[in-house]
Amino acid sequence: MLHAVPASPTEVPQAPARIVTGLYLRCLREARGTTLEDAARAVGGSTSAVSRWERAESPIRKDALQTLLTRYGVVGKHAAFLMLHMPPQSYSRDQRDEQGLARRAPHDFWADVADHEATARYIAVMRTANDVTQFCMAVPAGLRTPAYQQIVLDPDVCATPDEPVLGLPSWVHRVPWAAGQRRTVLLDETVLTRGGSQSEAVAGQLRHLADLVSREESGVRGLVVRILPMSPVLFVHTVGSYAEVTLHGHRLVTSIGLFPTYKTGSGAARAISAGLREAVAAACSREETYDRLVRAADAMQRRATS
Repeated sequence: MLHAVPASPTEVPQAPARIVTGLYLRCLREARGTTLEDAARAVGGSTSAVSRWERAESPIRKDALQTLLTRYGVVGKHAAFLMLHMPPQSYSRDQRDEQGLARRAPHDFWADVADHEATARYIAVMRTANDVTQFCMAVPAGLRTPAYQQIVLDPDVCATPDEPVLGLPSWVHRVPWAAGQRRTVLLDETVLTRGGSQSEAVAGQLRHLADLVSREESGVRGLVVRILPMSPVLFVHTVGSYAEVTLHGHRLVTSIGLFPTYKTGSGAARAISAGLREAVAAACSREETYDRLVRAADAMQRRATS
């Protein structure tokens, strides 16, 4: 059975910048071997306070954020960007736009800066989330074969790569995939025919996906891969590659193109969330997904050798 992040109408969304920055602080701290106690001493606070900041359970003080960023080596324009976009502790009613599909409080949407550090934060979000439901136009990170990873920057294969091969900061390489992560990957059916000059590598990738589907365990948390047909055309086909993740109990709608973006409580976020659930229901069955992947791999291999 496919799974999707369930809707939670009583959930009070946190600011995306607060959620992602909190995770960023935790990843930086752990990559540098800094304990919660050391971080607490640096800001003159308690370990529980630092832990709450990292999990976005409470807003971080601006002076504490500046201290921790400096301690972890994040300085200059990049630190200033994070300081500028960290939301205040609360918003008043008159600061909200409640009209139409895109209604949102000012803190319901965050566009991160377009650089490798921002991409690394997005990767950390996807790896550490407890639940992930994503619609992809190309095979996403974590499911790629080595050969496919080498060609991931080829625009014929992956127009907007989410995990560049070069230039990523060292801390992100230490972020593991969450143990027991529940991840549903809905692959647009065009992945079955798109290979360009790399048909042999793509054929191997498709067989790898088929193997992952064959090893799924029903009713067990883990990875589910399904092909999403173009007919009927669903809402996610009109908005592109999006994911909904649950991170430390917070739900975010995420995407990456020129830069990562995150949404929480806006009308647009709720529409995308509903669209992902609709796509899960419309996806091919496990058996059909496996069959289509195998047949596409065979066709791609024939193309490579012809």
